[in-house]
This record gives sequence, structure tokens and C-alpha cells, in this order.
Amino acid sequence: MKVLHLFLLAAFLVTGCSKMKDRDALKAEHDLATLNDEEETYNVFTTQTPTVTDTDGPYEMGMKFKSELIGKITQIRYYKYSGETGTHTGRLWSEGGTELASVTFTGETASGWQTATLSAPYEIAANTVYVVTVNSNTRYGATPGGLASAVTNGPLSTVVGANGVFGTTIGAFPTSTYNGGNYFRDITFEVIPDVTAPSTPTSVTAADITGYGVDLSWTASTDNVHVTGYNIYNDTVLIASVTGTWANIYGLTPSTAHSIKVKAKDAAGNLSAASTALSVTTGAASSGLRGWQIDTTNVGLTGVSVDKNTLPLYSDPIAAGSTISLKKLVNPDLSAGNIIIDRCWIVINMGGIKWNVGSDNGAVLIKDSRIEAIDIPGKYATAPFQSPTNKAVTLLRTEITDQGGGFWLDGAALVRNCYIHDLPGYGDPLSDTGNHVDGGTRRNGIAQLNVIDNHIDIRSAGNNASSAFFIQPLYGFIDNILLRGNLLGGGGYTVYGSNHNYTYGSHIYADNNRWYSGAAYGYVGTPSGPGFGSWTNNYVNNPANTDNKGTAITYP
Repeated sequence: MKVLHLFLLAAFLVTGCSKMKDRDALKAEHDLATLNDEEETYNVFTTQTPTVTDTDGPYEMGMKFKSELIGKITQIRYYKYSGETGTHTGRLWSEGGTELASVTFTGETASGWQTATLSAPYEIAANTVYVVTVNSNTRYGATPGGLASAVTNGPLSTVVGANGVFGTTIGAFPTSTYNGGNYFRDITFEVIPDVTAPSTPTSVTAADITGYGVDLSWTASTDNVHVTGYNIYNDTVLIASVTGTWANIYGLTPSTAHSIKVKAKDAAGNLSAASTALSVTTGAASSGLRGWQIDTTNVGLTGVSVDKNTLPLYSDPIAAGSTISLKKLVNPDLSAGNIIIDRCWIVINMGGIKWNVGSDNGAVLIKDSRIEAIDIPGKYATAPFQSPTNKAVTLLRTEITDQGGGFWLDGAALVRNCYIHDLPGYGDPLSDTGNHVDGGTRRNGIAQLNVIDNHIDIRSAGNNASSAFFIQPLYGFIDNILLRGNLLGGGGYTVYGSNHNYTYGSHIYADNNRWYSGAAYGYVGTPSGPGFGSWTNNYVNNPANTDNKGTAITYP
């Protein structure tokens, strides 16, 4: 097959995709159908054309593809080079080689894209692989490596791996491949509107009920396409939207009965029926561990009676939807999303590189775990760092120590019942001295950040200690932060907020926190910006008094 030798010589072309109108404008050699806005009609290939041609054959040539939405195949297409002759038949196959539909091309032009309409559209399932083929007789076009990476247009995409199929028997299912070559076989696909709702979530359970919140979990729903997330309701009021099968709810009214329901949703916006209502009665406002009650004995691995040195190393990729329990993880990649890390020892040794816990694909929950560096090159990384920021991050009952900073969270996030301590500070990873420490910080973003009932103490960093919490708008406007029920220890100011490149808003609240005495400059500093929108019930920490209430701290 001479094209195989041409592939070795031709330059690799990375194929792309885009949206264009007028799928009827097919006859000119380089006019390609991509999307009809009214019918939501797509082709896989848009502006791509072959880069080489060959005259051997005949062959049955094809392309593997799938759609993330349900729909129907209405046409089969192929790109024709001048000089190609004879009859052409398009065929649609299952991934396993069952012929599903076929059509003979008529009225072909001398070159360019040729289209044949099926006598009856063939409906395909979502996220299922199919194969489209058209035979060649005397000449065909190709792009070496054109299918080595995915080509995507709307819901359609090519399959990576063993794609660009061919065979020497016309009309038979082709199985040979070579270097991901693209032979420009294609389909026309119409989206079928999805009106089927996901199944109802079941087995909704509650744990760790406090005065203001509750941790929820449930059994995953199913859908004819795929479930994209869940809405959580207090009776009929929407209180949270999540992508995984858990939610850490905060902001409920203390000492109150709540009727919790969950609905699943899909990409088309269909909502399932509500789960059976779960009655949750929150405790008193003072219920649950407060920051001044937290130490190494009741959070992290020690709090769940796990010895970190007994945990086996887990080095496999962490897939979307995974729960990883009782493992040692080194620089874990959580980008797949919808991941729960439970009772794990997380070791960071990335030097000055931030350890990302954010994901574009789903939420991340780290609970009852320990995050630390075990050698000098890891001490000066921020851990954890929320990037990207469009999915929620939750840190729950986790010990964070021996890092450059406690957390840097710019998106929707909850930090609750964590112990953050003994942080050496940012600085030169090859030396033992850092130069800056934040127990927690936000430097951009307006999604709600709740820092609730934590013990954050960075005083051991000495002159490197900046703030237990630092509001620092370096990279964008900041707003919507709640600090409640924490025990805070800082070096300069315990809590500090200032305009820095950008500004911060007035929805930053501090309520019922305790503050270690001895900060060099004061308990709180806001030399610029609007300051705190609310400042209530904040006291110097005094363990000798009820509820550790020492002298009241007046907002400056």
C-alpha cells in the first residue's frame, strides 16, 4: 500500500474544528458542512482537507467516531480527489463490525466533498463508538497522523487510538490502521433533543451535623446521556449545586429541622424527581468542634486513628469519580475531578511549584487526611492551590503542616475543622529559610469561601509569619469570604486585607473567632479597601474562660 510509504515522508498535520453555517454549500472543493443552527446538524471535519494522495487500492476506508449526545446519522460523506472513479458506497458500522446502514453515492462531482443521504436516518446512542466507511477505487486523499489526536466539532469527536481504518476487501469491515491516518470519511449528524430526566437519587444520608451545616452523600443517578450534577434543596429552596455525589452544606439555621432533597440534572437541563426527603435537625450554634478545640488529636490521620507510616503508596492515575482511601499519595493529580481523598497521607515535594487541587471537571474533597512536605524541596510550595477555580474544593478535618502556606483558594470552597500549623514559609527551596507565610489566602475571586471552625496557627514561622488569613487581591477583585469559629494565630497581623493591584468588596465577614495574642502589628489590619462587612463576637483566646472568650476585640 503505497500510502504507507507516503505517510513516512509527509509532514504531520494537526487537524482542528470549528462551526460554520450552510451545510448545503458542499459542491465547491473546500466548502464544508459543519453546523446547521436550526437543526443542530454537525459534521466531524470542517476546514480540514487531505495533504497527500495515492493511486493504489481499492480499499474500504473509514473513521471511528462518537457523540456525547444522542442523535441520528442522516448522511455519509467522503472527500474525493480528482481522478477517482467508479461507484462508491457509504456504510455505518458498530464498533464491533456489524453493518448498521448503507447508501450508494449518486450525482458525484469530479472532486471535493461528496454526500449521500441515508434512506432512513440511523439513531445513535451517546458516548458510543461507531465507524463510517466509504470505499476507494483508484485514488484517495489522506493526512498522515490526522487522527492521532481527537478532532472535535460540537458533540462529535474522533476516537484516539487505532483510528483511520482500512481494508482490502470492498464492503467488509476494515480493521487495519497505520499511524492514525485520516482518510476523510465523515457523517452528518442531527442532535435529537434530550427530554429524558435522570433517575432519582437514592440513599441520601447525613453525617457530621453541626449548628450550621451537614455533610450529605447519596447514590449516583443514571441518565440516557450522562448526569452532569445534582441540586440540593432545603424543602423547595435550592441551597447548593454540586457535580459529585456528596455535598458539604453550610449556612443552615441552628436548632432547626430541615427537609433535605436531592435532584439529578443532565446537560439538557432535565431534572430528576426529588429524592425522598431526609429530615436533618441542626444542633445549637455552639455544636460541633470549634477552632479552639482542635489539635493534632482530633483531626487529620491521628483524629481517625491512622498511622501515616502504615499507609501503602498509591501511584496509579486518579480517575474521575474516584474515592481514594487509606493511601500515601505523592504530588497527586486531582484534575479529573469528582474525587474524594479520605484518610490519606498526602506528601508534596514539588519545590516552588504550587500543588493544584482545582479541576475543570468536578469537585474535590479532602477529608480526615494529612498534607505535608517530607523534605526541604517541598516545604515552600503552597498547598493546596485551587486552580482552575470553577469547581468547588472542600478541606475537611485535615491537618496541613510543613508547607509554605496552608491554602490558597480563589473559587468556591469550604475549609472546616482543619488544623494548619508549623509552616516554614515561602522562600528558597534549597535552604531552610522561608520568607513569607499565610495560613490561608485568597488572591482573586468572588465565589463563596467559608473558613469555618479551624485552628490556623503560623506563629512558629517567627518573622516569616504574615497572617493566619490574608486577603490579597493580586490577580483580581475579591469578595464573599466568611471567617467563623476559628482560632487564629499570626505573625504580623493575624488577619490582614489590603488593596493590591485590585480591590476587595464588602462581603467579608468575621464572626465568633478567637485570636492568639502577640501579633506584631495587631489582630486585624485593613489599611485600604472597605474593610470587613461584618465584625461580630471576636475575642482574644483565653482557655481559662468559658468558650475561650477573652477580651473582646473591637474592629479598628
